[in-house]
Amino acid sequence: MTARPERVPAEEIRQRMLDAGRDLALDVGAALTIEHLRLEEVIQRARVPRSSVYRLWAYREEYIDDLLCYLAGEGSWFSDRPLLAPETFSVVRQTVADNRQLLATPEGRRAILLEVVRLTTMRNYDALTESTTWRLHMALVATLGSTRSGEARKRIAAALEDAQKRSRETMIALLSYLMDVLGLRLRDPGYTLDHVQLAGGLLIQSLALRNVQVQAALGESAEGGQAAPSVPQEAKEVRALLNSPVPGPGLGGEPAEWTLVARAYLGVLDTFVELDPDFVPPPDSTAAG
Repeated sequence: MTARPERVPAEEIRQRMLDAGRDLALDVGAALTIEHLRLEEVIQRARVPRSSVYRLWAYREEYIDDLLCYLAGEGSWFSDRPLLAPETFSVVRQTVADNRQLLATPEGRRAILLEVVRLTTMRNYDALTESTTWRLHMALVATLGSTRSGEARKRIAAALEDAQKRSRETMIALLSYLMDVLGLRLRDPGYTLDHVQLAGGLLIQSLALRNVQVQAALGESAEGGQAAPSVPQEAKEVRALLNSPVPGPGLGGEPAEWTLVARAYLGVLDTFVELDPDFVPPPDSTAAG
């Protein structure tokens, strides 16, 4: 007697279909083409019974709606991590710990702040540029108005906002830590850390997105492919502006290599915050915040 195949729970089938759809979307590289995914292709990649899939989604459009919501929320770039590169907090704490002697003066604290900005912004800019998942998320944001309509659009928009909320909270926590250990304060009572986070975060993301666009124009990849032989001169110039070192201050008064994204982010930060001249550093500065 032939054994009956093990029945796969509906929730597992649903998850495998959503994960397979995300993998295919990442392969394609743009959210705009998700609506053209073939359901049969997703079923084959998910390795689930066709009949079970059609019990969950009677129509292909219903699956696409759920997939877009998944990509915007639980399956997004932000689902298991904040926007910040994972090592950002450790780099900041280590920079403060290695230069604890500079905390005694406003000039020293300013030097630490500059070094933190210089080191962390480029790491996060690079992490975004290299992430296909983040690019897919941004494509969803950019095409939301034309991707779906009605209730599906509302669900996708809500999922996008919820996903980015966790990232905002993490960035504000990092800014709060810097305020605690370096004696930063907001320049005006009308300013909040939410202003700093939103302006700075969107700045880094927009420059990273421009870098992705330039790479595409040059026929390059984030993994370091070679440029096509004939490309617009403007694309080459923009790539140089985005990624070539620019001069700036380093620790100990020595010059250091900065980047456009770091310089730009520092401009945003200086608009909203300043050093408190009366600040007294906490006894254990690396543990503050």
